Amino acid sequence: MQPSASPEALVDQLLALPDTDTQLHFMRTHVQQFNSEVVAEALKTVSDRFLRADLQRSLDTARLIVCQGEVTANSAIRGLGLLAIANVHAVGQHDYARALTVAQEAVDIYRVLKRPLAQARVEIVQIFPLSCLGEYEQAIQVGERILPILRSHGAWRLLLVTIMNLGIVHSRQGADSRALAMFDEAQEYAPYLETGREGQQALIQLNRAVSLRNLGRFEEAIVASQRAQALFETLGQSAESARARQSLAMTYYVLGRYNEALEHLDQAHAFFLADGRQRDAMLAELFISDCLLRLRRFTDVLDKCQQVRTLFVELGERRVIAQAFINEAVAYLNLGQPAPAFAALQAARQIFSELDNQVWVALTDLELAGVLHHQGRLAESLALAQTVAAVLRGYQLVVEEAQAQLIAARAALGLNQPDAARQLAEAALTTADQKTVPALTYQGCQILAHLAEAGADPAGAMAHYAAAIQALEQLRGRLMLEFRADFVADKQEVYEHMVRLCLATAQPALGLDYAERAKSRALLDLLSHRLDLQIRVQRAEDQPLVDELLVLRAERDRLYRRWESDEELKLRGRIDAQAEDAAIEQQILTLEKRITALWHKLLIHNADYAREAALWQVRTEPLQPYLPADTVLLEYFVIKGDLIVFVVTTKEVCAHTLPCTLAQVQQLLQLWQINLNSVPTSAPAQIARLTANAQGLLHRLYQALVAPVAASVAQAHRVIIVPHGPLHYLPFHALFDGQRYWLEQCELSYLPAASLLCFCQAAQPSTAGAIVYSHSLRGKLPYTAHEAAAVAELLSTQPFQDDALSVGELQARMAEPQIIHLATHGDFRTDNPLFSGLVVGNGWLTTLDIFNLRLRASLVTLSACQTGRTVVQGGDELAGLMKAFLSAGAASVVLSLWSVEDHSTAQLMEAFYRNLAGGQSKGAALRNAQQHFLDCVGGDAATNSDRALYRHPYFWAPFFLVGDPGRL
Repeated sequence: MQPSASPEALVDQLLALPDTDTQLHFMRTHVQQFNSEVVAEALKTVSDRFLRADLQRSLDTARLIVCQGEVTANSAIRGLGLLAIANVHAVGQHDYARALTVAQEAVDIYRVLKRPLAQARVEIVQIFPLSCLGEYEQAIQVGERILPILRSHGAWRLLLVTIMNLGIVHSRQGADSRALAMFDEAQEYAPYLETGREGQQALIQLNRAVSLRNLGRFEEAIVASQRAQALFETLGQSAESARARQSLAMTYYVLGRYNEALEHLDQAHAFFLADGRQRDAMLAELFISDCLLRLRRFTDVLDKCQQVRTLFVELGERRVIAQAFINEAVAYLNLGQPAPAFAALQAARQIFSELDNQVWVALTDLELAGVLHHQGRLAESLALAQTVAAVLRGYQLVVEEAQAQLIAARAALGLNQPDAARQLAEAALTTADQKTVPALTYQGCQILAHLAEAGADPAGAMAHYAAAIQALEQLRGRLMLEFRADFVADKQEVYEHMVRLCLATAQPALGLDYAERAKSRALLDLLSHRLDLQIRVQRAEDQPLVDELLVLRAERDRLYRRWESDEELKLRGRIDAQAEDAAIEQQILTLEKRITALWHKLLIHNADYAREAALWQVRTEPLQPYLPADTVLLEYFVIKGDLIVFVVTTKEVCAHTLPCTLAQVQQLLQLWQINLNSVPTSAPAQIARLTANAQGLLHRLYQALVAPVAASVAQAHRVIIVPHGPLHYLPFHALFDGQRYWLEQCELSYLPAASLLCFCQAAQPSTAGAIVYSHSLRGKLPYTAHEAAAVAELLSTQPFQDDALSVGELQARMAEPQIIHLATHGDFRTDNPLFSGLVVGNGWLTTLDIFNLRLRASLVTLSACQTGRTVVQGGDELAGLMKAFLSAGAASVVLSLWSVEDHSTAQLMEAFYRNLAGGQSKGAALRNAQQHFLDCVGGDAATNSDRALYRHPYFWAPFFLVGDPGRL
């Protein structure tokens, strides 16, 4: 084969050969043509091009240059090959120690050859690895030494790259003003470049974005990141485009736009993983953990940060290790573990001190000030926070300075130094207003509100709390729905103070409005904005996520069925089943964790509502227009352990502070639960005594929660209960006034939030059709079949039983009927309510499955155990089957608060549907069915002992109706 004439053509010819041996033979055969630095430079150009797209091809090409130098005995060419390899190690593989070793070998070659420009060209490559390893001063010395050489030779490209790398070093030290000046200087040299101008301009914009963000110039940082990303995409430099996306994400993070930040970080992380860039992928995980800290997902943060530290210990990047320690510390502190938090911060501080990185030392001290405050060491916290604020001010890090001022202000407030607290909070708010950072606004206004309250200025306090709530709701509104509950879990105090002030200033209606704004917002947003939580492909990039989710869900269901079979074998004495059981259960939990994470990622990608300002505004729906004249709504609200109840009628809103505390009610609830748990294993005579005990407990609860407002509800035909906190676990309809249960006096139904009233009434369900399904759990629940047959007959339909329907078939049949009745076994999962569910045919109908349904049912009845149990999350958000069915479109749902007894449940449900068939409303039909147990249970065949047995609330009170209590 004859070599081509031009260097570029010769390189193309070389690279087209099938393997390294053939390429070496070609070079040896045409050694004269390859003894040319021009050809070597052409090969390096190819290697550099692949550096941003294909690391292995970049490295293979760089090694060919070294081979070229060895074949031709040309040390200058060999040095160029070593330079190219060092570039791959440093920029592509992040193997900094190896990059420095290889680069030094090239430096030595050019020093011997007395070629200062070529030597400087290699030394440029050393700056980035040195900075990553924390050798900032050495990196700066290298850069400053070669700048004059580059200027004297007019090496504009190399000069630009050197200046930019020095800017990066200064930025990592926290000197962002100096870094930004250097990036701007580098930009001045870009027009002098003959080729690659756009790529260098994109890199400059990417680095400018980081410094602009650190300096609080957020809009400029966003523009710079977007410009960089667009340029990189045009140039086909996918890895750099992903880094620009990541930089944009971090600006969104600082601004409290967490959902947008997570969306961009997820996409960058996915690219880095697919491209084999493990270091970049782990760095993206660290940035994701920053967002997750703000969302209070602390166990996820610990998992990610520990993985990050493992990798970066191997890479020797101590700065990243220390940053991971900081995030771990914040997570530990919020999990109530101050000791490991303090240890992690000490480890981080030591690393940053050894790296002489004063900005990150200060940022670590900022978190230490928070730990000191948590430990009650307020004076130390105040002093340290003020010192940190001064350091950060010197580096013009205004947002971080404001964060230090807020920590200092809280400490000053605790030390009864109101003037200092006010001055610090106002300074932080000035920054918040200038930079539009709602997270700072929320905290600063909260501190000023506390000061106004302490100064007997209720109007001023209310104004500050209103501003804090507005900022908080702006942050919450930008989040994907499933993240909102955790986010607000530690932020209810502002609402509680606001409600208390409203009541103190005789504004109960306004107090109710703020109580409503504090609770069950995700469900309300789902209904009011018709938001979609389905697992489905909405955009092309969703397809891999959806495919993986479907595979994982199928595997989880398969393992779950196998685990259940093992549970049966264990009951029958099979020892070998026990050995396998724990492993399968752990596999299931791991799969469920992965499914949850992927579902959240899918929801993040499709949370367009989090970008629309019109959907951020929290609004409460009017209540009184939807209340009939004979109906009273009671909404309970907890303020610092005190119980408030709002009484709402068509004419007025009143509020009462109850004489009991939440702690006292919780004690009674615990005793009530003990009573309930005793019933299934007790003899009839014991149950009679348990009934008397239950009535005593329910009477005390009635006296605490209802008696103070009994006069307001005495004439009501219907009462709607809106519980709060632990009260969601209480059967209000079973409260006992000493003579009668409450349901004997009026009809009761429930709502998670009063604002749901209009949505339940405005629903337009089907007007006909029913599906009835039962599962006997392999004969353990024999009466479910009787129940289903009786209900189906009353509804003029045919029941489906056991394996007659699969989960998928049931889901398909649930879309259109007016009534859905499911009599089966239920399981409530406190660890992950997303997988609470009902046994159906070949598996489980879980909460996650129900989120994927679209229903038109007027009534869904879940005749199973614990279907109404929920995990009460932050903001009084309820996680479980209730939320899922309401969000799927059901106008009302009948659920159970505890494990139900098979026989009595079948009788209750038959009476319930007989009442519905007779034209009664849903609320009245359930009430009358439950009253039947208090009168004459079981018909003529029932014995007196049966009647006494079933009078215990355990048998008739577990079921309650949520949503619209009206007619079908």
